[in-house]
Amino acid sequence: MATIGQFKPVNNGYEGTISTMTIARKVRFVANDNKKGDSSPDYFIKTGQCDLGVAWHAESEGETPRKYIKVLLDDPSFATPVNAALFEHDGNADLVWSRPKREQRN
Repeated sequence: MATIGQFKPVNNGYEGTISTMTIARKVRFVANDNKKGDSSPDYFIKTGQCDLGVAWHAESEGETPRKYIKVLLDDPSFATPVNAALFEHDGNADLVWSRPKREQRN
């Protein structure tokens, strides 16, 4: 997994920066105070006044489950949407992603 952003918890979500080889943007995770149901996102992800994605609270599987935020980023400049995860630690949060494994052909 590669870290593509660093964030700090704020009153209504998270604020920080996403930095990759092609993007460097200040970004906000804004809590969705008007959720319509369980599948509605917990956060809207914004850069300036533009929408960049959505996110949901999640928990990993296994013997020691870990809470995180499941993130879906999308932009017309992306080839496909980017799935990522926001993990809190020591008063900060890291946004990480990993490229999906390609199916091997015989």
